[in-house]
Amino acid sequence: MTKEELQVKISTIESMISDSNIEISKYAGQLADLKKQYADLSKPKLTPQQHDKLLLLIEEAVEGFDFDNTDNYSIDYGIDYDNRITCENFSFDNSDELVRSIMENIEEYFLCIGEDTEDSDNS
Repeated sequence: MTKEELQVKISTIESMISDSNIEISKYAGQLADLKKQYADLSKPKLTPQQHDKLLLLIEEAVEGFDFDNTDNYSIDYGIDYDNRITCENFSFDNSDELVRSIMENIEEYFLCIGEDTEDSDNS
């Protein structure tokens, strides 16, 4: 084989690889879309009105939460190199209470169907 023939074969194979990579990326995109559609099928449906109400309930719970209560936070103090007191770490510790508050607001609006309710309905 001559140098020119090898160059042509190399170019051809590189082109084929490039085309294959383009096809693979198209298939990967289609696969990702199909997986998302499949996952969305099992999600409960939410109307725009329900979405707005849910947003309002969450906003009310967050606004009603006492973020000014210092017991909700952990603060680690330290002394800086020039003897100034500094806050080395500041963290919100009471996220479970915030979640509970949000869930209470939501549960007041929605009828939660649990295992106990279904069992009593079937009896």
